[in-house]
Amino acid sequence: PTRARAGKKIAGEKIIKVEPPPIPEHSRPRRVQGRIALVGDAAGYVTKCSGEGIYFAAKSGRMAAEEIVALMKGGSRLPTQAEIEDTYCKKYDGLYGPTYTVLDILQKVFYTNNGAREAFVELCNSKYVQQVTFDSYLYKRVQGNNPLDDIKLLGETIGCMVKGYSTAKPDAEFSNPVESLKRI
Repeated sequence: PTRARAGKKIAGEKIIKVEPPPIPEHSRPRRVQGRIALVGDAAGYVTKCSGEGIYFAAKSGRMAAEEIVALMKGGSRLPTQAEIEDTYCKKYDGLYGPTYTVLDILQKVFYTNNGAREAFVELCNSKYVQQVTFDSYLYKRVQGNNPLDDIKLLGETIGCMVKGYSTAKPDAEFSNPVESLKRI
């Protein structure tokens, strides 16, 4: 559809890449500019591990709207950038910042190579991990917080990492020039 709309503008030109834009993996450094507030994907509110963003888009949109409406005091004034940042951004970060931090750590620790991925798969056998994962996904915030079980999980994680690294095959080099050329 995009090519059809562009029609004459791109006729005869070489298409360099055909792919969707990347999903943002971190919140934008500047989510408010003047009285414009970014929400959802535009603000970078996407979970890294799953790419989920619908809930966070709806939640951030509602939070931004509620905060801006409150700041406007019945339409008698316009909010400043600082006020929007101090309300909407601060509240959103307070609610969901820990979730993004935990998911970022999980990705950095477990998604880096075959050994780490094998350790992650083994950890997923734990009933505690399954319950914390389910609850965190359901409530969109980090759950758990059972100090004794968290200490046990740390020990299990270290054991699984050692086992995963010792038994996993090394990562294979990835190169597929034929497929890459198809995308050009």
